[in-house]
Amino acid sequence: MCGSTTWSPTFSSVSADGAQCQIAPSPTARAVRLENVRARDAAAFHALMQAVPADPPFDLALEPGDPVGAFAREAGFTPYATTVRFARAIDGFPEGEPADGVRLLTYDNAMADRYDEAEFDALHGTAIFAAMGRPTGYSQGAGFGDFTVAMRGDRLIGFCFTQVPEGIIWWLGVVPDERRKGVARMLLGSAARATRTAGGTHLLMEAEDTPEARAFFGALGFRERGTRELLLSA
Repeated sequence: MCGSTTWSPTFSSVSADGAQCQIAPSPTARAVRLENVRARDAAAFHALMQAVPADPPFDLALEPGDPVGAFAREAGFTPYATTVRFARAIDGFPEGEPADGVRLLTYDNAMADRYDEAEFDALHGTAIFAAMGRPTGYSQGAGFGDFTVAMRGDRLIGFCFTQVPEGIIWWLGVVPDERRKGVARMLLGSAARATRTAGGTHLLMEAEDTPEARAFFGALGFRERGTRELLLSA
Protein backbone atom coordinates (compact mmCIF):
# COMPACT_ATOMS: atom_id res chain seq x y z
CA MET A 1 0.00 0.00 0.00
CA CYS A 2 2.95 2.31 0.60
CA GLY A 3 4.38 4.15 -2.37
CA SER A 4 2.19 2.48 -4.98
CA THR A 5 -1.40 2.40 -6.10
CA THR A 6 -3.64 0.23 -3.96
CA TRP A 7 -5.67 -1.83 -6.43
CA SER A 8 -8.13 -3.39 -3.99
CA PRO A 9 -11.79 -4.23 -4.65
CA THR A 10 -12.82 -3.80 -1.02
CA PHE A 11 -12.55 -1.32 1.83
CA SER A 12 -10.60 -2.26 4.96
CA SER A 13 -11.42 -0.79 8.37
CA VAL A 14 -8.97 0.81 10.79
CA SER A 15 -9.75 1.85 14.36
CA ALA A 16 -8.12 3.43 17.39
CA ASP A 17 -9.48 4.52 20.75
CA GLY A 18 -12.25 6.99 19.90
CA ALA A 19 -11.69 6.94 16.13
CA GLN A 20 -12.18 4.87 13.01
CA CYS A 21 -11.94 5.06 9.22
CA GLN A 22 -11.82 2.94 6.09
CA ILE A 23 -8.97 2.61 3.61
CA ALA A 24 -10.54 3.01 0.19
CA PRO A 25 -9.17 1.65 -3.08
CA SER A 26 -6.62 4.33 -3.75
CA PRO A 27 -6.27 5.80 -7.24
CA THR A 28 -2.97 7.47 -6.50
CA ALA A 29 0.62 6.42 -6.08
CA ARG A 30 1.15 9.44 -3.87
CA ALA A 31 -1.49 9.14 -1.14
CA VAL A 32 -3.67 6.59 0.63
CA ARG A 33 -7.37 7.53 0.59
CA LEU A 34 -9.13 7.42 3.96
CA GLU A 35 -12.93 7.43 3.91
CA ASN A 36 -15.64 7.73 6.60
CA VAL A 37 -13.18 9.14 9.13
CA ARG A 38 -14.60 9.57 12.63
CA ALA A 39 -12.70 10.88 15.64
CA ARG A 40 -13.76 11.94 19.15
CA ASP A 41 -11.04 14.60 19.42
CA ALA A 42 -7.65 15.61 18.05
CA ALA A 43 -5.83 13.00 20.15
CA ALA A 44 -8.07 10.22 18.79
CA PHE A 45 -7.49 11.46 15.24
CA HIS A 46 -3.73 11.38 15.79
CA ALA A 47 -3.97 7.83 17.18
CA LEU A 48 -5.99 6.79 14.13
CA MET A 49 -3.36 8.14 11.73
CA GLN A 50 -0.74 6.15 13.63
CA ALA A 51 -2.89 3.01 13.32
CA VAL A 52 -3.28 3.19 9.52
CA PRO A 53 -1.15 0.32 8.14
CA ALA A 54 0.53 2.51 5.53
CA ASP A 55 2.90 5.43 5.37
CA PRO A 56 1.68 8.99 4.69
CA PRO A 57 0.71 11.00 2.77
CA PHE A 58 -2.99 10.42 3.49
CA ASP A 59 -5.90 11.79 1.50
CA LEU A 60 -9.11 12.62 3.41
CA ALA A 61 -12.57 13.23 1.97
CA LEU A 62 -14.84 15.06 4.42
CA GLU A 63 -18.38 16.43 4.44
CA PRO A 64 -18.72 20.23 4.84
CA GLY A 65 -18.58 21.18 8.50
CA ASP A 66 -17.24 17.80 9.63
CA PRO A 67 -15.36 18.42 12.93
CA VAL A 68 -12.67 16.00 11.75
CA GLY A 69 -11.59 18.77 9.38
CA ALA A 70 -10.31 20.84 12.30
CA PHE A 71 -8.40 17.86 13.69
CA ALA A 72 -6.89 17.19 10.27
CA ARG A 73 -5.76 20.78 9.77
CA GLU A 74 -4.21 20.76 13.22
CA ALA A 75 -2.33 17.63 12.18
CA GLY A 76 -0.96 19.32 9.04
CA PHE A 77 -3.54 18.34 6.40
CA THR A 78 -4.12 20.93 3.65
CA PRO A 79 -7.34 21.31 1.59
CA TYR A 80 -6.75 20.99 -2.14
CA ALA A 81 -10.14 20.54 -3.81
CA THR A 82 -13.90 20.60 -3.37
CA THR A 83 -15.85 17.86 -5.10
CA VAL A 84 -19.47 17.12 -5.97
CA ARG A 85 -20.86 13.61 -5.66
CA PHE A 86 -23.23 12.38 -8.36
CA ALA A 87 -25.39 9.26 -8.56
CA ARG A 88 -27.95 7.73 -10.89
CA ALA A 89 -29.63 4.40 -11.51
CA ILE A 90 -28.22 2.33 -14.36
CA ASP A 91 -31.67 1.57 -15.77
CA GLY A 92 -32.43 3.96 -18.60
CA PHE A 93 -28.91 5.32 -18.89
CA PRO A 94 -28.89 7.63 -21.97
CA GLU A 95 -25.98 6.19 -23.93
CA GLY A 96 -26.80 8.05 -27.16
CA GLU A 97 -25.05 7.53 -30.48
CA PRO A 98 -21.46 6.24 -30.52
CA ALA A 99 -18.83 8.89 -31.19
CA ASP A 100 -17.85 8.74 -34.87
CA GLY A 101 -14.66 6.76 -35.47
CA VAL A 102 -14.13 5.92 -31.78
CA ARG A 103 -13.89 2.40 -30.41
CA LEU A 104 -13.78 1.18 -26.83
CA LEU A 105 -11.19 -1.32 -25.60
CA THR A 106 -10.41 -2.95 -22.28
CA TYR A 107 -7.25 -1.33 -20.93
CA ASP A 108 -4.01 -3.30 -21.00
CA ASN A 109 -0.86 -2.24 -19.16
CA ALA A 110 0.99 -2.43 -22.48
CA MET A 111 -0.87 0.80 -23.33
CA ALA A 112 0.85 2.59 -20.43
CA ASP A 113 2.80 5.15 -22.46
CA ARG A 114 -0.21 6.19 -24.51
CA TYR A 115 -2.38 6.20 -21.41
CA ASP A 116 0.02 8.40 -19.43
CA GLU A 117 0.07 10.94 -22.25
CA ALA A 118 -3.73 10.99 -22.54
CA GLU A 119 -4.25 11.17 -18.78
CA PHE A 120 -1.96 14.19 -18.48
CA ASP A 121 -3.59 15.90 -21.47
CA ALA A 122 -7.08 15.31 -20.05
CA LEU A 123 -6.55 16.09 -16.37
CA HIS A 124 -3.41 18.15 -15.77
CA GLY A 125 -5.47 21.30 -15.19
CA THR A 126 -7.39 19.82 -12.26
CA ALA A 127 -6.50 20.24 -8.58
CA ILE A 128 -6.96 16.52 -7.95
CA PHE A 129 -4.44 15.52 -10.62
CA ALA A 130 -1.97 18.09 -9.31
CA ALA A 131 -2.31 16.74 -5.77
CA MET A 132 -1.90 13.15 -6.91
CA GLY A 133 1.28 13.78 -8.85
CA ARG A 134 2.52 11.99 -11.94
CA PRO A 135 2.38 9.05 -12.42
CA THR A 136 -0.99 8.52 -10.76
CA GLY A 137 -0.66 4.73 -10.83
CA TYR A 138 -3.58 4.05 -13.15
CA SER A 139 -1.27 3.00 -15.97
CA GLN A 140 -0.77 -0.27 -14.07
CA GLY A 141 -4.45 -0.79 -13.29
CA ALA A 142 -5.34 -3.44 -15.88
CA GLY A 143 -7.38 -6.30 -14.47
CA PHE A 144 -8.80 -4.38 -11.50
CA GLY A 145 -12.41 -3.30 -11.82
CA ASP A 146 -13.64 -2.26 -15.25
CA PHE A 147 -10.98 -0.20 -17.04
CA THR A 148 -12.12 0.95 -20.46
CA VAL A 149 -10.33 3.29 -22.86
CA ALA A 150 -11.52 5.13 -25.96
CA MET A 151 -9.36 4.92 -29.06
CA ARG A 152 -9.31 6.91 -32.28
CA GLY A 153 -7.07 4.90 -34.52
CA ASP A 154 -3.99 4.15 -32.42
CA ARG A 155 -4.45 7.22 -30.22
CA LEU A 156 -5.86 6.80 -26.72
CA ILE A 157 -8.27 9.71 -26.23
CA GLY A 158 -10.32 8.83 -23.13
CA PHE A 159 -10.53 6.50 -20.16
CA CYS A 160 -12.85 5.35 -17.41
CA PHE A 161 -11.97 3.20 -14.39
CA THR A 162 -14.97 1.80 -12.50
CA GLN A 163 -15.13 -0.26 -9.32
CA VAL A 164 -17.66 -3.05 -9.82
CA PRO A 165 -20.21 -4.13 -8.72
CA GLU A 166 -20.41 -0.92 -6.66
CA GLY A 167 -20.46 1.24 -9.79
CA ILE A 168 -17.97 3.77 -8.36
CA ILE A 169 -16.29 5.68 -11.17
CA TRP A 170 -12.87 6.51 -9.78
CA TRP A 171 -11.21 8.08 -12.83
CA LEU A 172 -12.69 9.55 -16.00
CA GLY A 173 -11.18 11.80 -18.62
CA VAL A 174 -11.21 12.79 -22.29
CA VAL A 175 -8.44 14.75 -24.03
CA PRO A 176 -9.49 18.36 -24.78
CA ASP A 177 -9.69 18.13 -28.59
CA GLU A 178 -12.04 15.12 -28.38
CA ARG A 179 -14.56 16.60 -25.95
CA ARG A 180 -18.21 17.32 -26.81
CA LYS A 181 -18.20 14.46 -29.32
CA GLY A 182 -19.89 11.81 -27.15
CA VAL A 183 -16.71 10.07 -25.97
CA ALA A 184 -17.37 10.49 -22.24
CA ARG A 185 -20.95 9.33 -22.74
CA MET A 186 -19.66 6.18 -24.45
CA LEU A 187 -17.28 5.50 -21.58
CA LEU A 188 -20.00 5.98 -18.96
CA GLY A 189 -22.30 3.71 -20.95
CA SER A 190 -19.60 1.03 -20.83
CA ALA A 191 -19.28 1.56 -17.06
CA ALA A 192 -23.03 1.15 -16.69
CA ARG A 193 -23.04 -2.12 -18.63
CA ALA A 194 -20.09 -3.53 -16.66
CA THR A 195 -21.73 -2.58 -13.37
CA ARG A 196 -25.04 -4.14 -14.36
CA THR A 197 -23.29 -7.35 -15.46
CA ALA A 198 -21.56 -7.52 -12.08
CA GLY A 199 -24.88 -7.14 -10.26
CA GLY A 200 -24.80 -3.41 -9.49
CA THR A 201 -27.68 -0.99 -9.87
CA HIS A 202 -26.19 2.53 -9.76
CA LEU A 203 -23.30 4.64 -10.99
CA LEU A 204 -21.54 6.89 -8.48
CA MET A 205 -19.13 9.64 -9.46
CA GLU A 206 -17.20 12.31 -7.58
CA ALA A 207 -15.85 15.20 -9.64
CA GLU A 208 -14.26 18.55 -8.96
CA ASP A 209 -16.92 21.15 -8.29
CA THR A 210 -17.12 23.08 -11.56
CA PRO A 211 -20.09 24.38 -13.59
CA GLU A 212 -19.01 22.11 -16.45
CA ALA A 213 -19.11 18.97 -14.27
CA ARG A 214 -22.52 19.85 -12.84
CA ALA A 215 -23.92 20.52 -16.33
CA PHE A 216 -22.45 17.37 -17.90
CA PHE A 217 -23.58 14.89 -15.25
CA GLY A 218 -26.91 16.64 -14.83
CA ALA A 219 -27.59 16.23 -18.56
CA LEU A 220 -27.03 12.46 -18.16
CA GLY A 221 -29.56 12.20 -15.35
CA PHE A 222 -27.15 12.13 -12.42
CA ARG A 223 -28.36 13.71 -9.20
CA GLU A 224 -26.11 15.71 -6.94
CA ARG A 225 -25.47 14.10 -3.55
CA GLY A 226 -23.61 16.89 -1.80
CA THR A 227 -20.08 18.21 -1.76
CA ARG A 228 -16.90 17.13 -0.01
CA GLU A 229 -13.60 18.74 0.86
CA LEU A 230 -10.42 16.85 0.01
CA LEU A 231 -7.37 17.29 2.23
CA LEU A 232 -3.83 15.97 1.83
CA SER A 233 -1.28 15.33 4.57
CA ALA A 234 2.37 16.25 4.24
